[in-house]
Amino acid sequence: MRPRVLVIAAAMLAITGCSQQMVGQPETLPPQSPDSSVAPPIPQPHLSFERFLSRPCDVLTREQLAAIGITRDPGKVDTSPVGNRCLWQADETTDTAVSVTLMTSSAGLDGAYRNRNRGYFSETQIGDYPAAHADNKKPVGRTTPSGDCETVVGVAPSVAYRAGARAYRPNPDYEQPCKASDRVALWVLEKLKVPN
Repeated sequence: MRPRVLVIAAAMLAITGCSQQMVGQPETLPPQSPDSSVAPPIPQPHLSFERFLSRPCDVLTREQLAAIGITRDPGKVDTSPVGNRCLWQADETTDTAVSVTLMTSSAGLDGAYRNRNRGYFSETQIGDYPAAHADNKKPVGRTTPSGDCETVVGVAPSVAYRAGARAYRPNPDYEQPCKASDRVALWVLEKLKVPN
């Protein structure tokens, strides 16, 4: 009798364990369709770039800029339709020029998703934060004088920044400019994670 009681008790524990696991489990979101105009949720801690709004050129260090061939340009601040940005020109036409825009007048990453059909668009991630590649022209197999890509990274609801890259032949970034903009986007993300 005792072995049978143990078997029944073990079965009851297994059933109870299963039901307890199911209670309180997070609801699984339905997969997004490939043409979704809604950006994915931000699973990481929300970040802010507010402290850089008046000085967007401070989001990159001189060492980072030198790593992509920008050694003389300290950066030029200007205002784009979506927010303040800093532009760094390459020292030579064979180097990569970059920009960072703090998108204060936009819908964040949702805006990039809503405009996904206006040009080149692909989903990606930067440091586990949702992001997207966007540009007016397809960056692979292009015949344009420069290779351009923009990486838009969502760091909080309706809050995103944009890292841009422009390269010319024979720079390898010409054929894959999104690799360059991703690298800049990751540098910016690392800066935003540093406490004030």
